[in-house]
Amino acid sequence: MATFSVFTYGTLQFPAVMQSVIGKDLKSMPASLAGYQRFKFKNRTFPGIVKNKACSVDGMLYQDVDEEALSCLDQFEDIMYERCLLEVQLNNEVKQAFVYVTKDEYKNYLSEKEWNLENFEKKYLKFYLRDISKL
Repeated sequence: MATFSVFTYGTLQFPAVMQSVIGKDLKSMPASLAGYQRFKFKNRTFPGIVKNKACSVDGMLYQDVDEEALSCLDQFEDIMYERCLLEVQLNNEVKQAFVYVTKDEYKNYLSEKEWNLENFEKKYLKFYLRDISKL
């Protein structure tokens, strides 16, 4: 069975969120994506990324993601994102991973405010987990 790597930069960095979406635990490790910048969606608690050569985005790399889990992620990420195969930095090596990038037609829904992991965890994670468990 084929497995994939997926780089997450928003709510899916939290193992509890990933587990809620795909129904199983996966091993993850810190990684980064060069050439992109992360912004909060207007009136939402989650982020999107857009190209910006001067920036990079920190996140988590999940490996051994099977096709069923990838399908769950596709449904979770919905219409605002496009799954792209990009190069991410893991320690001193470059890995190919799927990344959910904001589609061009939804970029105007992003605020000018960068999304902050710690702020999300403090203010919204508990409620976010409750809300996605109902999906």
